[in-house]
Amino acid sequence: MNPLQFKRSVIATIFIAATSAALLSCGGPPAPPARPNGVPVTTALVVTQTVPLDQMYPGLAVSPRMIKIDARVEGFLLKQGVADGAVTKKDQVIYRIDPRPFEATLASEQGTLVQAVAQRDYSRKEMERNAPLLKTDAISQQDFDKLVASYETDQGKVLTAEANVLTAKINLSYCTMVSPFAGILGASQFFEGAVVGTSNTTNLNSLVQIDPMWAEFSPSATEWPKFSALMAKGPLTATVTFDGNDTIQAPGKIIFSDNQASTSTGTLMMRVEFANPNLIFRPGVYVKVNVSLGEQPNVMVVPQDAVFARETNLYIWRVKADDTVETVQVKVIKKIEGLIELSSGPKVGDRVVVDGIQRLKPGAKIIDMNQLPKPAATTAPATSAAPAATEPAKK
Repeated sequence: MNPLQFKRSVIATIFIAATSAALLSCGGPPAPPARPNGVPVTTALVVTQTVPLDQMYPGLAVSPRMIKIDARVEGFLLKQGVADGAVTKKDQVIYRIDPRPFEATLASEQGTLVQAVAQRDYSRKEMERNAPLLKTDAISQQDFDKLVASYETDQGKVLTAEANVLTAKINLSYCTMVSPFAGILGASQFFEGAVVGTSNTTNLNSLVQIDPMWAEFSPSATEWPKFSALMAKGPLTATVTFDGNDTIQAPGKIIFSDNQASTSTGTLMMRVEFANPNLIFRPGVYVKVNVSLGEQPNVMVVPQDAVFARETNLYIWRVKADDTVETVQVKVIKKIEGLIELSSGPKVGDRVVVDGIQRLKPGAKIIDMNQLPKPAATTAPATSAAPAATEPAKK
């Protein structure tokens, strides 16, 4: 190679190197990352912790007071003071029967009472006037006894008339039916203008108290010693949940336990009283009663997402020392705020898969995303114009 050819070769090499450097400085495409050798998953450790010792029971919402509103006198239904389904206040008028016939009866009985009192007073005066004449034999004992008997008869008529007046007042009071407590009115059976109070038109409606309310549940009678011991220390609290909607809950406390167990079911009925200010719970609604029975330490738990079903059994994916996975059958006791309480299966300290379980199969190797280091923060290089290539000067 002559000197001119050598010089051109050197210049070409320098140009190629400069071009490559310029391309790299302008942000050329990086090399593709290496494909991970495993299934990316997220894991968690099997741990123990102290958990609430709660017990859930099916129950029924019950009103502390439920009454039927019956017409106790016969008459025309004059007015309904509260709409069906409305909330009543204590002593608020619900129904009113036409009172005029009963007012007339009361006036008549009061007149009869006035007559009876007048007759009794006259009989008494007659008896008192003739009493001294008996001592002088101016009147016979027989005639005087008749005067005494007449007075006592008239006194009896007064008592009867007073009772009739009282009865008339009671019947008149029955014309106005008021709410004995705050509650919710049901559906009316008869409406204004109907004749009520006959044998077939007695019941007009029903009224139920729904704040506070009761929830009745029936644990096994064999659990009673546990309940009794806890209740002896203080009120036993419980949470009442609307069946089918776990977001509707109300705190309460146990206020009653039945005095005998059912021989047919072997259970003991208990009641929880709870406030129902929004009137969501209604009598007859099925509820769940979660009774707080203290706390239990050293309970083995795993995240809820770690447990999956296969046919009729429950399993977890356990990570072995070589980062491969295996299925382990578990026995679940209950759910506790996003955790699952286990009685058998893994051991405390085992790693279990909580995310990515659908992509796994026995023996598959995993990459634990929890253990991967976070990538360092990078800043994109500033873009600058590449210097123009210049022809080297010929010598």
